[in-house]
Amino acid sequence: MNQLEAEIILGNGSAEAGRVLIAALAKRMKEAREKHPWPDHAYGKYQALGVIGAEYHELEKAVEYESPERMSDEALDTAVTALRFWCGEHEVGQ
Repeated sequence: MNQLEAEIILGNGSAEAGRVLIAALAKRMKEAREKHPWPDHAYGKYQALGVIGAEYHELEKAVEYESPERMSDEALDTAVTALRFWCGEHEVGQ
């Protein structure tokens, strides 16, 4: 798969929307890595899973009580945390 195909898929048919999504993920990933370095912040798979759960809980609260902007922000945090897990950042010695 090339870059344009990925952008179109991630953007649900729009390459521009896909680029915006990729940029948002990258920006938030950089911020998360600086603020909460793994594996120091999430040592091992169970602690990392707990961090994902905490982010999901914040998303639940935002959906119930907060603005659409706050919901979007928490959804991005949850996605980035799960991606960090997928990347193996929680693995000790990596």
